[in-house]
Order: sequence, then C-alpha cells, then structure tokens
Amino acid sequence: MKFKLLLLILFISPTLFAQQSRLDALGGLSYSIVDIDSQIDPYILGGNPAWLINSQVNRRLEIDPVFRNSKGDYHRYYESGNINNFDLSFMGIKPLGSSGTFRGYASYNYEMQKDRNKILTLEPYSGDAFFFTDTTSGDYRYSGPTFEFMHSLELIDNFFVGASVSYKILDGLKKVYTFAETLYRKVSGNIGIAYRFSNNFSFGVNYEIYDAQERITATDVNNRTVQTFLYRGDRYKIELRGTSQSYKLKKFGNIFSAQTQFTYLENLTIGLDFKYVLHNSKSLFPASSLIDVEDGYTSYENSKIILQARWLQSNSFTFGFTAGYTDDNSWSKNSKRNLTIWELSVDDIFTGVGLTYSNKSKNILVGTEYELHSIAADSLKYIDNKFSEITAFNHIARVGFEASLSEMFVVRIGYNFIYKEHDFIFGGKNVVTHFITFGGRVKLSNSVEIEPRFEYAATRLSENSLYKNNYGIYTTLRFYNF
Repeated sequence: MKFKLLLLILFISPTLFAQQSRLDALGGLSYSIVDIDSQIDPYILGGNPAWLINSQVNRRLEIDPVFRNSKGDYHRYYESGNINNFDLSFMGIKPLGSSGTFRGYASYNYEMQKDRNKILTLEPYSGDAFFFTDTTSGDYRYSGPTFEFMHSLELIDNFFVGASVSYKILDGLKKVYTFAETLYRKVSGNIGIAYRFSNNFSFGVNYEIYDAQERITATDVNNRTVQTFLYRGDRYKIELRGTSQSYKLKKFGNIFSAQTQFTYLENLTIGLDFKYVLHNSKSLFPASSLIDVEDGYTSYENSKIILQARWLQSNSFTFGFTAGYTDDNSWSKNSKRNLTIWELSVDDIFTGVGLTYSNKSKNILVGTEYELHSIAADSLKYIDNKFSEITAFNHIARVGFEASLSEMFVVRIGYNFIYKEHDFIFGGKNVVTHFITFGGRVKLSNSVEIEPRFEYAATRLSENSLYKNNYGIYTTLRFYNF
C-alpha cells in the first residue's frame, strides 16, 4: 500500500542550512562526529537564527555547482523515471563584530523531469488528496532562483535575537499537449530568540511562517479544447474541458520550535529540539478574474522531538546518540460538500548510536552510525474505500573514512546500507539501498579550498525487478577571506 501523503513527515522548513560537504562525503555522519556543521546547538539542531552568531563564528563563502540524476522504474504513478537537476548556489557567512553575524544564500535551480505521467502540479505527493492532470505523459521543465538572508545579534549580555527571510520562485512548462505553464512562489520568514543562562546551558525558541502559491494555466497552442481532470483520491475525477484552464494551490504554514543545549563536564553535550507544525493546503478554481472557488482543503498537524548527545571520551574517541519521535496527522475534505475523504496518521519512533575514532598522528578518521526506526501508519481513504494499517522496522547503517594524504590533500569515503521492511514513501517491501560517497579536499592556500564529491545510490526490491539509481556530482569552492 502506497502512503502517498507520507512526505509530510519531512517538515517543510523555510530555513536553508549551510552546505555540509565534509559530512556528506563521509556518508552523512552527523551526531557522532565533531564538525562545524554537526554541532549540537539551537541553530544546527533546531534552525533557530538567533544562535547563528554563536554557531558560525568564522567567515566563509561557498560556491556549489551540483548535478543530480535519478533514473529507474521504482517510482510513484505521477513521478518521472528520469530526472536531471542542475543547481548553482552561493552561501556566505560574515561575522560583523558587535553588529552580529550575517548569512546570505542564493541559488538557481534547473530541473528536467522526463516523460512525467499526466500530473500538472509541481509536488503531487506533498500531502494533498487532490491531483490535477491531463491525458498525456511528457517532459516537464522547472527553473528559478531562491534567496535567503539571515541576521543574528547579541542584543544584551547572553540574550540573542535573529531573523531570516527567504523567497523562491519557479517557472514550469510541460512540453506537450496542454503545454501547461506553472508559476510557483514561496515566501517564508523565521524569527528566534535564545538565552545563554551559563556556559553550560542555553535555551531558544523560534517561529517560522511560510506562504506558497502555485498557479497552473493549460492552453492549447492551436486554441483547441484541452481535456484535464481533477482527481479526488485515487479513483474519482471531474473532467474539465476548455481552450484555457486555470488551477491554483495555496499553502500556508506555521512552525513553532524550542531548543536546549546542555554541556556536562565539558565532554558531554546534549541537545533537544521540539517542533510543532500547523499548515494547510487549498485547491482552487477561478470563478472570475478576482474570485477563486475552493474545491478541496487539507489540514496537517505535525509534532517532532529529537534528542542528540555527544560524548568526547578522549582525543581519539567520540560517542554519539540520538532518539526521537514524530507524530504526523492530516485530513482532506471536499470543500463544496464538506465531506472528509482522506485521513492519515504516521508515527515514527527512532534511536541511533555512533562512534568516531580519530588518530591525529596518522591523520585518519573512521566513524560509524546505526539507526532503527519503528514506523506505524494508518491510512483511511474513505472516497476510495481503502483502509490500511502497516507497521515496519527500518534500518540504516553509515560508515565514513577520512585520511589526510598531505597538508594539501584529504580523501573521504562513505557508505550507507539501508533496509526497509516497508518503504512508506514509494510503497515497496523489503527494499535495500546501497549508498556510496567519494570525495575529498584540496587546500590551495590558507584561504581557498575545493571539496569535490561524487554520490551513487542503488535501490532494489527483492520481490521483483524494480530499481532506482541516483547519482550526483558536487563541488564546493570555499573562500575564508572575501
């Protein structure tokens, strides 16, 4: 059973975090390794902009060109089996002394989804029970920029404030039949405060808000009648005909977060992050040039708590621990009849442990992490008369290796083994993924370095021949003086 709504467990946060090129090259090691991008603090753990001034104390400018490809027949009905993504991003952090710390981010993304099946919306599996389609498969192109600005300041002794704002816009075009054009924009803001009670204990809270809108216009190039459908659930649809058709999605969300950071005996750091999310989505058709009629409505309520701890046992050994719980609930209704058509609840309890060994005399580092997720999902699709309850244990193991060949060259290798009794996003059973990373660092000078990285993931289902292969080529060009 495919739980198409489970993407909502990935909390939609408007904050854009710093690149993590070293951690990603080490297979995604995080809570068991000491790194500037894996600190257990309110900024890294909870996305609180107020703590930026304490978390990122060194200036840096990073330029990241990226190419990614996903290809294979293991995908959902409305998704493409061949996606190419090109991205170029710029991220700068600049401490300003008594004026705080500034962070800026800008990127431009180009994505080509080849032979995508019928769907006309950007994110068909974002949690809505409504699907706007036409009758054909075809290539879809999306492109556009994203900007974010963040500032953090110590307002008075040990009291910190911070805020960020981001803006994203995408243009989309389907290159066949309806030639549907998409205009997507998202505006978000994040404001936070934090207080350092002592050198060993800090507490912070932040509030995020976002507003997104996607407008789709389908018009035949020869001014002929085009045929589209609005699906309510998986089976039932409304047929729409006309020479020009418009459809709109509006999404609005609130995210409330709280974080703590506690250091015990200088060697043990513990962090706690709690998030509570309320957001909704509206499916709209224009009744006139000024009035939109709501056809569908989806409401989401999500909560998540994460605990992380890191113990520096010695100069050689670092132990890490994480645990958490997520509770995600949503329901969709037909607004015109005020009838609930879909309900979904998902719970995820997880825990993980990790260990990193570092030998500075031999310039090597080896780390490993293991996580266990116990997931339970209850899907009630009233309109389709489908009712399911599924529980599963999913496993992930990570290994990372780093060696300094010289002062100039560093080599990094990472590997993940992922086993899912049930893949709650794509629907497969007994899914195995092998994920390999290879990268390094070339230090050109004290102020300039390059970190290239290659990633490859192979996913297979043991019960049939479905597969999916992902690979990515990444380069980080980093400047410490700018």
